[in-house]
This record gives sequence, structure tokens and C-alpha cells, in this order.
Amino acid sequence: MSDPSLFASPLVRQAARNLHTVEWLSENNTWRSTWFCRRYFWRTRRMMAVTPDEAAAWLPALAFAVSCEEDAGVLAEFARQPLPEPLPPEARPWRAALIRSWEWQRVATPWGKTIRLAALVRLDRRAERLPEWLAEARRALDLAPGNRHLRLAALAGWRPRPGDDPPHGDKAEAAQAWVRFWEERYRTPGSELEGLIAATALLHLAEAGWLPSGPSPERLREEFRQRVQQWPASYHKGSVLRMLLASVPAGSPSPEQQDITGWMELTRKDVDWEKREAVWGMLAAWQREGVLERCGISLVPDLARTLEWERDRWVLLTMAGYIPGAVEVSAHPEAARAVVARWEILSRSSYWETRSAAWMARWNLRRAGVLTAEEQGRFGSDYVEAIGAENDRDILLALVQIQPPGTFPLAIWTRRLSDQDDQCRLAARLAIHGWLVEVMEGASGEWRVASGSSLPATRCSLLVTHRRQVRQVLRRAGQEGTDAGTVAPFVNLPPEVWPDFRRLREIETALAAGQMPPPPDAGKGKRKRMGHLTTLARLPESHPRTGPPGITAK
Repeated sequence: MSDPSLFASPLVRQAARNLHTVEWLSENNTWRSTWFCRRYFWRTRRMMAVTPDEAAAWLPALAFAVSCEEDAGVLAEFARQPLPEPLPPEARPWRAALIRSWEWQRVATPWGKTIRLAALVRLDRRAERLPEWLAEARRALDLAPGNRHLRLAALAGWRPRPGDDPPHGDKAEAAQAWVRFWEERYRTPGSELEGLIAATALLHLAEAGWLPSGPSPERLREEFRQRVQQWPASYHKGSVLRMLLASVPAGSPSPEQQDITGWMELTRKDVDWEKREAVWGMLAAWQREGVLERCGISLVPDLARTLEWERDRWVLLTMAGYIPGAVEVSAHPEAARAVVARWEILSRSSYWETRSAAWMARWNLRRAGVLTAEEQGRFGSDYVEAIGAENDRDILLALVQIQPPGTFPLAIWTRRLSDQDDQCRLAARLAIHGWLVEVMEGASGEWRVASGSSLPATRCSLLVTHRRQVRQVLRRAGQEGTDAGTVAPFVNLPPEVWPDFRRLREIETALAAGQMPPPPDAGKGKRKRMGHLTTLARLPESHPRTGPPGITAK
């Protein structure tokens, strides 16, 4: 029988690379012991512009990460990761694996359980699970107000799947009970906040046609916006608001200009930052889903004006996710250039949170094709300067993930292996890891050719060059060199990378067959794997002796 990985699709190969990267990170002591490092890595991933296939390719890695995680703050970031709709057919088993990881996740705190439920409600939209969600909603009423509001907000995000009509027969009772529960909270809420939560739940049901005799979607949308506008925000309530607004975009039909204008009123300077952040998040999601473009609505001028005065780090990070489309840029060229220029300035801010948001925005604008040739040139030169000089560990970890195309700056990243800071060294290792995997992928691409083929002379020369660079990096990391060998016909790689090559093929084979791969050390004790990568990961935690997780080209 032929090896499925030989015929793996680009989506499967990318998913294998992503999972391979997260497995490698999970073996690093700095990664395991630093929860905010993990959270910031996944926050960067969430804010990056990706195609639906690219988002789907992260599902296996996300399932693995959820199964390993114990920190509630990191789990909350997992619950907000993008989920493509519709899902590519070959990625459906990966979503099922992610659902299993969340179901097996054992969290002890009320907040941890709320995160778990929020993720499951978002992932599994089958009506068959309504009895379970209803039982959780009723139990939530017995919690203290803060936990009760968060738990109800998580459950209110449930939406029927597209095309799912209200259940009939035996399944109808649970669906009707779910509707009645939220109608009661809507008519006689225990608080103003619970009324807003109930309005959100009913809005999802109304848009799916599950409220034939209830309030119309139009009325609920307008009432929802008015409640948000009148409601005083706070940090705790801001978490509830963010959760509610994040559930609205995907299910909302095309809004009217008047509706958008009303929401934009909530992004003004005199509005609480919690509201500004949540509303920009919702508007950015609407833009990514093409809702605004279908309505002929562009917020590029508003974005340019807001960037002139906005200083809040969380609002700026959310605004970085608003990515103008080609139609918007052509309709408002001056505003688009002002947006690019402002993000360039902010990427040199003295505040690390602002620099981080600006780099995310610049990457997203580049991916969207918004940058001119001159602006792309500045992005490349600024990037090279930043990875050499940036001293903030979180930004350096973000820069690893937004590597622009072109020659990989191996010398700079190799030099940063000597940084005093553990997390800065981890970022350098991660960057080199991504480059080495690309070398292996290039080699395996030639391995996939029919047996008996010969490689072009230029390709052989490139592999020899890469092989020499790999060995130089290994020596820099303290790995003693060994004799070269052959991994497969016509493909020369240093023997240090063979374990990685085999593990990458193992992951590809499993994913191509619609399965998750076995754990790296399953059935083999604590086998030595990852070759050079474990060496890079396990450098001395004191001062050492001496492209990023890839995304498919758009």
C-alpha cells in the first residue's frame, strides 16, 4: 500500500507542519513554564490574516495544544481562535478532534468551565446537544452574579447550523425548552446585563427562523445595539460584552448603513475602552466575512481618523484585525495610505503593546495586498531591523510568526540564540525551526517525485547549500556534527534532522488518513526525537556557550 503522505494535499501538509511546530514548542522548558508566552503566541495567531484553509490547517495543532493546557488564560485564547465556515471536508475530522480535546479538558474553576463551554458551544452547533446546554444554563442561575453572567453569555452564543430547521418529533421538546428559557430571561431579566445576554441568544434563534412568533431579527438587532449603547461598561462586564459581540457577526445578515453608523458611535473617544474594543472586534469580523463589502460599506476613513487619537493597547490590537479589501482601498486611496502610514509610526512606539498591535496590522495589510511596492520595501527593511534590535520578548515571538517572503535572515536569528532572555532565545529557536522545516519540506517535495527521477542540478545545489547552513546552525547550538547521510533517494540531509523528517511524515500520514497522529513518544518510551530541534530547545537556560510557522501562500 502506498504512503498517504506521498499524495497529501497542501492543506494536510500545512496542518502537519503546524502540529509539528506546536509539538516542538511543547517540549521546550521555557514554553511549558511561561503561560503568558503561550497565550501571546496564540493571540498573535488569532490576529493574523488567514484564509479559510489556513485557519483549518491550525485545527490539529489547536487540538493538541488544548489537550496539554492547564492555564485558564491560555484556554480562553484557544476558545477565540478563528473557525472557518464552511469547513473543508478533509478538515472535518480535525474539528472533531478539537471538540474531543475540549470535552476531555478538566478545569476546576468556574471561569475555566465557562471557557470550556464557550468553546464547545461555538464548535458543536448540533441541536442534539441542546439538552446539555439547557442543563448548564439552568445551573448557571445558581452561581454568583459575576460567574453567572459569564456562563450565560458563553451559552447564549449557541447558533443553529446553517439550514437547520427547528427540530420535530422527540427532539422538538429540548429546542422549545431552550427557546422558552431565553424568552423568560428576556421578559423578566434578573438584571440589565442578563436582558442583554438573553437578547443575544434570541437574536441567533430569530436569524435561524426558530422564533416564528417571537420578536423579529430586525427588532432584536436594533434593541441589542441600544442596550449595548446604554449599558455602563466595566472590566468584568467588558468580558461579557466581548463574548456576546464576538458571537454576533457570523450569524448576522447584511446590516444597513444606519446600523453600522450606530455601532460606529460606540467607537468614539468618549466611550469606555471596553466598548470600543468589543465593537471594533465585531466590525473587523464583519469585514473579514465580506458582510460590509456586500453592503457597499467601507470603514477605512473611520479607521484612519480613529488611529490618529486611539491609544488604548487592547483597542489598537483589535483594530489591527480590520483589514480593508481591494474595493475599500480603491474607493478611499488617501485614507488607506493614511492607515498604512499611521501603523508604520505606531510600530516604532515606545510602548511594547502598541508596537505589537502595529506589527500585526502591518502584516495583515501586506497579506491583503494593501501595501504599495514602496510600503512593502519599508516593511521588509523595518522587519529585519526589528528582529535584530527588539528587546521585548512578546513582540519578538510575534515577529517570528509574520516572517515576510524572501531570504530568511538566518544570521540574525542565529546571533539571537545568544540572548540572555530565555523567551528571546525561544523566539530565535522557533524562527530557525520554521526555516529548517521548510528545508525538509523542500527536500520531501523532491522525495515525492516518482522513484527513478533525477533532480535538476539547480535544485541539488540548493539542497547542498541548505544542508551546509543547517549544519552550521547545529554547530552554533552546540550539536556535534556527524557524517552526512541520505534520508531518501536523491535527497541529502544531515542525519540530525532525520527524526524530524520521520515525525513530519508520520503526522502527514495520519492527517491524510483522517486521523490524529499518535503522541510523539507513544509506545517508544521517552525516545529521542526532534534531533537538532531538541538541541535548540534544550540549550542551557543560563547564558548559552556562544520563516515562522508557515502559512500557505495566498
